[in-house]
Amino acid sequence: MSDATNSPPTEATHAQPGQRHSDRAVVTLLATISAAGPIALNIYLPALPAVHAAFDAPVPQVQLTLSVALLAFAIGQLIFGPLSDRFGRRPAVLTGLAVFCVGTLLCIAAPTLHWLIAGRAIQALGSSAGLIVSRAIVSDLYPREKMVQMIAYLTMVMVIAPTVSPLLGGVLVVAFGWKSLFVFMAGAGVIILWIAWRLLPETRRPVEQHPDLAAMVRTAVTLLKRPVFAGYMLQGVIIFTVYLVFISIAPYVMVTGLGRPATEYGSYFLLIAGGYFLGNWSVTRFAARRGSQSLLGIGVGIAATATVVALALATVGLMHPLWLFVPIGVMAFGQGVALPNVTASAVSLAPESAGMASSLLGFAQQFIGALCVQWLSTYPVETALPMLTFCASASIFALVALWISRGTHSH
Repeated sequence: MSDATNSPPTEATHAQPGQRHSDRAVVTLLATISAAGPIALNIYLPALPAVHAAFDAPVPQVQLTLSVALLAFAIGQLIFGPLSDRFGRRPAVLTGLAVFCVGTLLCIAAPTLHWLIAGRAIQALGSSAGLIVSRAIVSDLYPREKMVQMIAYLTMVMVIAPTVSPLLGGVLVVAFGWKSLFVFMAGAGVIILWIAWRLLPETRRPVEQHPDLAAMVRTAVTLLKRPVFAGYMLQGVIIFTVYLVFISIAPYVMVTGLGRPATEYGSYFLLIAGGYFLGNWSVTRFAARRGSQSLLGIGVGIAATATVVALALATVGLMHPLWLFVPIGVMAFGQGVALPNVTASAVSLAPESAGMASSLLGFAQQFIGALCVQWLSTYPVETALPMLTFCASASIFALVALWISRGTHSH
């Protein structure tokens, strides 16, 4: 690996002439754009009881305001990446933010629960653009090793936003009612849209012929047929799914299995968020020195070891939340080290179709993660064993798959 690759550039290396930007400006802008989706999905969680009371609807119907939004967010990830390859990064981001604002306004004006569900779906669909296209923009601007660091910075924002936004949502709901959430999001959405319109450059490389739908489908099929891309996608799906399964099932285990008050989960969740944040931070410090493949192996190995330890502690009957959340916090650290390297490596395989690569990865993570959460929710929550058995098994599988793939590529 050359010194040029290992020495991170101080400016975007692939920007169009006259559009060179400092790393700090790029990260700040893309983090602002990317944060809209995670904040919108998580700030709403404290409002569920208030929405239930306002519309006097059954809980399963109210839950659709969350589940339908998650589905729309996954579908949006599959749409906006290819659109950014076809029409450009800037139009895709601006369109997504505009759709987000329209959906948010619909939520404010919603006269019925069905209108609120529709508004949430439109809002989530639009918010997915920033997250997906930001990865493609980073791919346009930086070589892979530097791209790993930049994605790690963005992922740090993705960890902070879901951690802080439920707290903010709870304050707004208590003080001003559930619709205040959407008033806040509408204002934030308009500001972010204005910032993007003023400052976001077009970073996609000029092409002689823009891909049509058939060409984009062929690109997707070609990528999925590449074993190395499929391998990175597998790693990304497992990392995200294990994380999603734990944070979705653990609150029930805390209350039902461990007999703890629901309010304690938020406190212990800080161990997971902190672990992820430190893992991302480690990538920003050591990516250029250690290389993405080395960090990927380290991160996957740490995650697998930590989940096995968590399962062993639960198996022998240690029931205090610390025995659960401390090893899972270490797991989150390993995932925080691995995931930026997985994402950068996968997207960098298709520099001319970075939007498509980002979309395939994001959609697979969301869709398979949601299926696994639904499946694990059918198991008893009086014990952490089903959840931890899944997490440990999937993490070990990821480690074995990585070892096999490296052995195959070395021959």
